[in-house]
Amino acid sequence: MKHLFLFLFTVFSCIATAQTFAGISAPVRRTVILTADEAEFTISVAATLDSTQQQVKQTLQNAGLPNPTVVGTGLGQNSSADLPGAAQILYSATVAIPAGSAIDTAKRLETLRAHLPAPIQSLQYSVAFNPSQTTVDAMRQVVMPQLLDESRKLAQSLAAAAGVTVGAIRSVSDSAGAVKGYFLVPTAVARIGNFSSASLFFSLPSSTQYTYYANVVFATGQ
Repeated sequence: MKHLFLFLFTVFSCIATAQTFAGISAPVRRTVILTADEAEFTISVAATLDSTQQQVKQTLQNAGLPNPTVVGTGLGQNSSADLPGAAQILYSATVAIPAGSAIDTAKRLETLRAHLPAPIQSLQYSVAFNPSQTTVDAMRQVVMPQLLDESRKLAQSLAAAAGVTVGAIRSVSDSAGAVKGYFLVPTAVARIGNFSSASLFFSLPSSTQYTYYANVVFATGQ
């Protein structure tokens, strides 16, 4: 019992000291539902060794993808046959579009995949549906005042337990995040080059959970 008393005394002494000199830290969070209004396509392309990033970008633009970002990711071998084939340059391209245009864009990619122009030799892709940055920022303007109010109430409860008062805000940090959901093109659809049947198996996500975090540090007084 004596050891327990000493342990608790030490803990509360440390808490009181931290509150007196460092302030009270009051982390809070709020989870909301946001519209998944943006579709981000990630496209993997394999092309011949004499290909360029500009050629890949132009091919995707010709297929109707607006201003894709294309980067080279490495070298590989053509694995479409039973035995490894010639070496290829591997590219990764990304493009974000309104979610409502995802099916039409995927159909354009399926048409491109069925008639690949030189120097492209293969193409695969996936789609992630998420709130756009505009949507995330707009909700942040709504949520942040609520989080600050909740944080002050939490700080006041902690301060009352410690026998101190809550002062001005010393610092604020915040963040937000969500788990991405992926819409993958089925292998069978990829082989036959017909995306129209994919809509029978998938429904496009209309919303996603997003969590906003805030950590507010308040000054304290006696």
